[in-house]
Amino acid sequence: MTTPIITAPNDAADATSNYAKHTHANPVQRRLIDRFHHLLMAKIGAVAPASFLDAGCGEGFVTEIIAQQFPGMPITGFDFNAPSVELARAKNPGVTFDVASIYELPYRDNQFDAVGCFEVLEHLHEPRQAIRELARVSKRAVIVSVPHEPWFSTMNAARGKNHDQRPRGSDPDHRNLWTRKAFEAFIGKELEIVWLGGSLPWTICVARKR
Repeated sequence: MTTPIITAPNDAADATSNYAKHTHANPVQRRLIDRFHHLLMAKIGAVAPASFLDAGCGEGFVTEIIAQQFPGMPITGFDFNAPSVELARAKNPGVTFDVASIYELPYRDNQFDAVGCFEVLEHLHEPRQAIRELARVSKRAVIVSVPHEPWFSTMNAARGKNHDQRPRGSDPDHRNLWTRKAFEAFIGKELEIVWLGGSLPWTICVARKR
């Protein structure tokens, strides 16, 4: 099955780049993703949210880990791709899922104690508009992650992936290529940064509303 360059509404859930990433059998890639998830759960745990929104949840892989790590915490997830949401529902029967646009969220102001948005912003035409929506529905914290450039692209190129892209190794569906410093500046325009770091090759930022 060919993975589409850019996920579009109604793409098959198992054809998305997110599905491919989380089901890849390469042991090095699996170890990197597991390390990333471990740090992500530690940062969510430090925030200790009373409720959580997984924004752009895809097929529910990270949602599943959050639900396992924090049993009893109310979790909602959404994605714009309906087949992905259906798969997320099947994987996470105790979680509420919606089909929605990150630019126009169907939630109240301050509805969720914390909002997470993992590996989504790099795909968007209007990431600043998305951050404003995430901040609007968050009562307290916003936790986000994006690829750490140029390391993300360099590591792809080193394993022979995306050599035809410019910069070499960059994913064809990534519209925003942030260094960690550039991402800090981007988030700082809308939110107060509490912690910025990551797990190679990803950047993680914990922020709060001003």
